[in-house]
Amino acid sequence: MKKRLIIQGMHCANCVKGLEMVLTEDVDGVSIDKIDLEGGYADIFVEDGVTDEALKIAVEELGFELKGIE
Repeated sequence: MKKRLIIQGMHCANCVKGLEMVLTEDVDGVSIDKIDLEGGYADIFVEDGVTDEALKIAVEELGFELKGIE
């Protein structure tokens, strides 16, 4: 299933790289489609069983704010 994470607090390419790493390494069943720094979102694919709460924890672990999941 595809989801869009609306993320506040990303400022640079290192932010994008860190987010990509934490989502794919800390949350089993997530793959990245696109992370848009300027747009403030990440499009991801999640397998069944991946909870929105797990995604929120991973994003906020980096100091970003998860504003919403579409």
